[in-house]
Amino acid sequence: MKTLSKIIIFALFILGIFCITVSAEIIILVDDEIIQGKITQYTKEAIVVETETETKEIPTSRIRLVDYLSTPQKYQQKDETSNKFILYLKNGEIIEGIITQFTNEFLTIESPEGYGVLQIPISSVNFLTTGKSHIELNQRDAIGYVQRRSTLDTSAGMTTYTSNQISYKFFISKSLFGNILLAYGNASYNGDKLQLLALDYRMGKTFKTVQNIVLYYGGSIGYMQVKDDSNGIDGSGTGYGVFVGAEMFFNSLPNFGFSGEIGYSTKTADEYKSSDLSISSFPAFSVHYYF
Repeated sequence: MKTLSKIIIFALFILGIFCITVSAEIIILVDDEIIQGKITQYTKEAIVVETETETKEIPTSRIRLVDYLSTPQKYQQKDETSNKFILYLKNGEIIEGIITQFTNEFLTIESPEGYGVLQIPISSVNFLTTGKSHIELNQRDAIGYVQRRSTLDTSAGMTTYTSNQISYKFFISKSLFGNILLAYGNASYNGDKLQLLALDYRMGKTFKTVQNIVLYYGGSIGYMQVKDDSNGIDGSGTGYGVFVGAEMFFNSLPNFGFSGEIGYSTKTADEYKSSDLSISSFPAFSVHYYF
């Protein structure tokens, strides 16, 4: 009888532990921290969680996910494979795996399924991405084409012009880049012609990267020559501007970046002054080849 009582008590004890475990929630924070415990209080600003060791209050702004059914192991396994990379080579090949070694000369990447290990020279790599991070543009150079359709406000009135630009772009660091643009544009207004020839230098900074999309902003300074028949101006001057844009990369074309941006600039040449707003129906568009 005593033995039966002990078995029943032990069974109830195990059942109690099981119930506690099942009723525990998994809270995933925005910084990927995993917390397991019982939520005892909900408010708009925070939740209160009882864990095995403490009671803690967590602001709702820090919470990414609350899972009532899974176990911490599910998310820990995801973290263990978070170093899985997608590697884009200059020859167009795409390799997916886990990087096990990284030096200035080469990297070693291993198949996550255990199919083999490759050692790849850094000089043959275009960029790396992961499911959580972003493309890597540090020390990359590019040549490209830019077409800009802008609205120009001059003393002769509002007009629209299109400029075709040759672009050379280079990344100084992971987030800082320079850009040299050679541009020519022309427009007609009431039979008069406006012609612009400009050489611009731009400095930009990437402020956010979402997978294969890079968001950036920056400013420009430039030299220009202008011939404006309506105002009788034929001279040279300077221009200043600001811009914001996005550049997208496609898995099938890893060497090409496609950009769209909007911007505002002012131009001065002798008596000629204008403001240039590139937010028309078709603003600036560019394509760059990275090497």
